[in-house]
Amino acid sequence: MTACLDILSNKNYLILKLSNLWVVFILFISFQSLAQPPRESGSYLFPIRPGEQNFLSGTMGEMRTTHFHGGLDIKTGGRIGLPVHATSDGYIIRMNTNTGGYGHALYLKHDDGNVSVYGHLDRFNDELESYMHKKHYENQKYDLRVFPKKDEFRYLKGDIIAYSGNTGSSSGPHLHFEIRSPDQRFLNPLDFGFTEIRDNLPPLIKKIAFITKSKDARVNGAFGRFEFDVLKVKGTYNIRKPIALSGRIGVEIYHYDHLNGTYHRNGIPEITMTINNDTVFRQEKSSMSFDLNRNILAHMSYETFSRTRRKFNKLYVDDGNRQDIYTVAEGIFNFNSEDDYELEIFLRDNFDNITTLSNQVNNRKIVYPEVPQISSFKVQENVLQYVSPDTSSTVFYAHKNVQQVPYFSRSGKNYFLWDLNEGLPDSIVTGEKVYQPNFYLSMPSGISYSFYNTDFDLESYRKSLFDTLHIRFHKSYDSLMNQEDFTFYNSRSPLAGNLKIILKPEGNYDKKAAVFSKYRNSLSYEGGEQLPDGTFRFFTRELKRFTIAYDSIPPVLTPISWSNPNLKFKITDQLSGIKSYKATLNGEFLLLVYDPKKNLVTVRAKNSNKRLEGEFILTIEDNLGNITELKRNL
Repeated sequence: MTACLDILSNKNYLILKLSNLWVVFILFISFQSLAQPPRESGSYLFPIRPGEQNFLSGTMGEMRTTHFHGGLDIKTGGRIGLPVHATSDGYIIRMNTNTGGYGHALYLKHDDGNVSVYGHLDRFNDELESYMHKKHYENQKYDLRVFPKKDEFRYLKGDIIAYSGNTGSSSGPHLHFEIRSPDQRFLNPLDFGFTEIRDNLPPLIKKIAFITKSKDARVNGAFGRFEFDVLKVKGTYNIRKPIALSGRIGVEIYHYDHLNGTYHRNGIPEITMTINNDTVFRQEKSSMSFDLNRNILAHMSYETFSRTRRKFNKLYVDDGNRQDIYTVAEGIFNFNSEDDYELEIFLRDNFDNITTLSNQVNNRKIVYPEVPQISSFKVQENVLQYVSPDTSSTVFYAHKNVQQVPYFSRSGKNYFLWDLNEGLPDSIVTGEKVYQPNFYLSMPSGISYSFYNTDFDLESYRKSLFDTLHIRFHKSYDSLMNQEDFTFYNSRSPLAGNLKIILKPEGNYDKKAAVFSKYRNSLSYEGGEQLPDGTFRFFTRELKRFTIAYDSIPPVLTPISWSNPNLKFKITDQLSGIKSYKATLNGEFLLLVYDPKKNLVTVRAKNSNKRLEGEFILTIEDNLGNITELKRNL
């Protein structure tokens, strides 16, 4: 066999290519290991059923809707109440009981400085449960964060500290388990030598996408973002049709990883992309910043996720993405010659199973031209795409007009491009039709910025935006719902932080009105406050359709059990949602445990062995001040 030797070295593994045969050597030298001593295999104990095979429904660093997952989700077979063991010697530094987030959670600091986190617990061990119960009554509330003194609760590796559950924002029974460094970075628990998890299955690549990153770039002759199917042949993925690329192009992949014994779509810690054997992008997730977690919205293709719920991993670092998992961050490649390009992508999972995609791309021949998938207007990067049956177009902006010709035509449709850096179009004329793209402003990123208008005011902060945001807006009246609609056409543009909006309705509203987001005829409470001049101020991380609506209907309170002292009640609210719930017995505080997944509140008496006697009052209030009260003598 004639050997043609290609080498890819990225400090974590070495891949030798002998002709068409890939030979993989794993070198256990990670970027993190260069900064800290190697971890001792088995020095940490697996927190659920240690020594037995366990299964995961989530891994550290996988892409969730608004964040990177911070640890492992350990399956508990659909049960609650499994013993949770201290992973190493240490003392409790924090205890949470919340209706959202991690629910009941423990934070255990270890002698090496790391902190382990145990979330969605059903309950703590008896010692900690009794301590937290006293704190609930001292603070007279259920949602509570407590910080015990150093060494007040010290445990040895293997001690039972809690029992698994389904509290907080959990969607099913499991244990959420994290290991954090002394500076509060997420560490990958699977780097700590746990033998309870097994995996010999390589990662899967389901699709690849190419996206034009400049106005003159093309994918198979077209501007835009285009997805392609892949096929695995002899262990290597290939793209199923010829690809012609020119100009500045970004690459994205839709991928996930299966572990033995489960079909959950887990994350992949390490991805490398090379072009002509040069590494142009590499991400590695053995350690991640807690503070930069929201940058996932720039890490994945958010517009694609908004449409399809598929999370495509960008193999480039977009503007405004401050996440620090990229060791080679170029990514966007300029295909500027007539030569063939060898594109290769390598995925390595937590157990060193490697998947490869290898493909030639060629910018000379367009075998299968792509057709842009747009119906009217679409903004990508700083380019406006629009389509018309007419072959000529005029863009009017800033008292100027520019004649446009289509860059692409197909099946009676003509496709045009306009660089928004030239100016925001006031209107576009094609043939006898006049289109209003409804641009209001270009909001810059990285600075505080304010905009004032007759329909709304908009204010951004230094960290509100990932990139320049081209605001499109339209105000209308919904006669069927009798509502004023304030529609921002930017719902598929991710925001890094909050924006402040002041809506300026024409109608007069009383105190039972508030801001709601609107999807078709479905409303979701946004909140905010009504100002003295009748406007409504609120903060949001999503620009979408908003309206002003009323809620004058009080919450519904239904007794479920009068078994004394463990009284139970179902509470629901039709529109604005539950704001508060409280109970008293003879005027004194009585603890309520709220499970929003079941719409259930349960009385937890100060003394669980003593019956409640006297006047019991339960009060439920929604977000617009509507109150339901129940009184009963026990």
